[in-house]
Amino acid sequence: MTDFFDFSLGRDFWLYRLGQLLSLLGSSCGGIALAWWVLDKTGSAAQMSAVIAPAMAVRVILLPLMGPLADRFPRKRLILIADLWRFVCSAAIAAMVWFDRYDAVLLTTIYALSAVGGALFSAAASAIVPQLVDRAQLQKALRQTQAVDSLASVAGGVLGGVVVSVTGVFGAFLADALSFLASSASCAAIRVSTRPAGAEGAASFSRWRADLAGGVRLIRRTPVLFWICVVAMFMNLAASPLGIVLPVLVKQGRGLPAWFLGSLESSMGLGAIVGAVTVGALLARLRSHRLTITALAMMGVGIAILPRVPNVLLPLSVLFWIGIAATWANIPLNTQISLTVPDSHLARVGAIMAFLCGGIAPLGVAGAGLLISALGLNAAMVLMGLVLIALTPLLFLIPRFGEFMNATPEEAASFLTRHYPEALASPVPTSSP
Repeated sequence: MTDFFDFSLGRDFWLYRLGQLLSLLGSSCGGIALAWWVLDKTGSAAQMSAVIAPAMAVRVILLPLMGPLADRFPRKRLILIADLWRFVCSAAIAAMVWFDRYDAVLLTTIYALSAVGGALFSAAASAIVPQLVDRAQLQKALRQTQAVDSLASVAGGVLGGVVVSVTGVFGAFLADALSFLASSASCAAIRVSTRPAGAEGAASFSRWRADLAGGVRLIRRTPVLFWICVVAMFMNLAASPLGIVLPVLVKQGRGLPAWFLGSLESSMGLGAIVGAVTVGALLARLRSHRLTITALAMMGVGIAILPRVPNVLLPLSVLFWIGIAATWANIPLNTQISLTVPDSHLARVGAIMAFLCGGIAPLGVAGAGLLISALGLNAAMVLMGLVLIALTPLLFLIPRFGEFMNATPEEAASFLTRHYPEALASPVPTSSP
């Protein structure tokens, strides 16, 4: 078990987490408002997919391109830019609602532009936490990060559902926009330097291209990271329609109000909190790679049975189960990646891995409406869960997966040099005769 708020992690860590807590609360309001507004105006799951999928694609494509920037410039500065960019985009959507102008093309464009800021934020955020805490506290910091994010999911689901029900979608979009302003102010107060290690030298296109190539080369020459990405890619494809399926299940399948959709998201967040609080005790008794694989299978089971459970309380219980499982899988994996990859490469490697893991997920979102139309809502969710369960055992086949997941911080620091010394080696320049 771990304290829910461990203030030994320091002022800068908690300033960063406070800012992200506020922006996550706002994003929960905005996410529920977006689904509700599109379904209100169109009644179409396919139309909701058409709005969300392009933004996902933009984020996935830009993320690896943003990674080298986060290994070259102070990560705090990039997060500030990303938060202010997303404030402008969220305010623009709120203005559309205020003037009652539903334009699918304009909405899709603005939402996709917001994803540009999301990609920049994700690239910097993937590597800033190790700069805010001591290396020995990294796993604790990641547990706290997951716990606070989950708290935001719990509170945000309730808050978003209530705000949409009481003030309408305009109030929810406005809260989303203002949360990014608050987040940027909190991040600006961080004192520690967040300039990446090895970031000396002038920035240029050739330097950016070399940094990007270096991140790709590290993953390509590290089979354990590469094959984790490949398996995760297809898992995310299977699970990605869930963001479309849940609003359709609530609004059209069960005829329930917006606050119930918020309650489902809150239930998943509550499960993630329980997962973050208990993962330390589980890892003391169960090897890390076995916990990760078991948790992923649990997620598949939860998705498969969700449409079959009756009444109101059981869906909440299933989402709670899925939240626990997702946290048990993510915390050990993210910890080992952060411990293994050097800080000089961490942002770009994290961004490229996120691109590989989620690269085809927008196809799942784009096809969610078609899948529901072809199979029906219940059959589509069962298929998603069964595919996720079937993919999980493939992790056992990844070379050195168990050693990678179970390495101590000291062993992880030397993992690449011991097993893949060529991963960090720069290519030898050739000279013309």
